[in-house]
Amino acid sequence: MKATIDFDDALYRRLKVEAARRGRTIRDLVAEGVRQVLGQPVGHEGDAREAPAEWFGSLHEYAGNARGHDLGAIRRSIARGRRAARG
Repeated sequence: MKATIDFDDALYRRLKVEAARRGRTIRDLVAEGVRQVLGQPVGHEGDAREAPAEWFGSLHEYAGNARGHDLGAIRRSIARGRRAARG
């Protein structure tokens, strides 16, 4: 079933970043949140990680390290990943 939901712009941007960080869709995250509110188990489909969004490009390997949704947090995540890659 389809539904239309109006989100505050800032909340939607955070949701979009989080979905990309997890390599999932906004639809998946919203459905997972609704299941949690209703007390239903998320199940394996909610835990499965899909391939990162195509626009994430070569930076997808750093997405899991992000500790926030602002540009500064994303930059720090990339820097941590690059340092770890260099060993």
